[in-house]
Amino acid sequence: MTLFWDRYYQQKQIQDVDLKANRAAHEIDSVAQDVAQLQQRVEKLSLGCQALWELLRDHTSLTEDDLVIKMTEIDLRDGKLDGEMGKQILTCPNCRRNSSSKRLACLYCGYALPKNHLFG
Repeated sequence: MTLFWDRYYQQKQIQDVDLKANRAAHEIDSVAQDVAQLQQRVEKLSLGCQALWELLRDHTSLTEDDLVIKMTEIDLRDGKLDGEMGKQILTCPNCRRNSSSKRLACLYCGYALPKNHLFG
């Protein structure tokens, strides 16, 4: 009788592992789709940025140096030159508590926070 229960337990373990493997495979597929969509969005945003820059350059006296200087200035707003628009600390106009600029609403009172910039 012990052999029966040993086999049953072993089969149950195999089924559990198989189920976990199937879930992991599904999650990998889902993440791969998310990555592909993000890559498409990045490409589209890069294309839009390039088009906007070329329009500005061609219709104004701005130079590539002007663009690089402004990009560096914006990058340094969070105190780090890291190629990212980092988060800033905002004071909620409603409850006066500190909140991250990455949030749409105050964590404490739910008040809609003002956006510091258009693209973040």
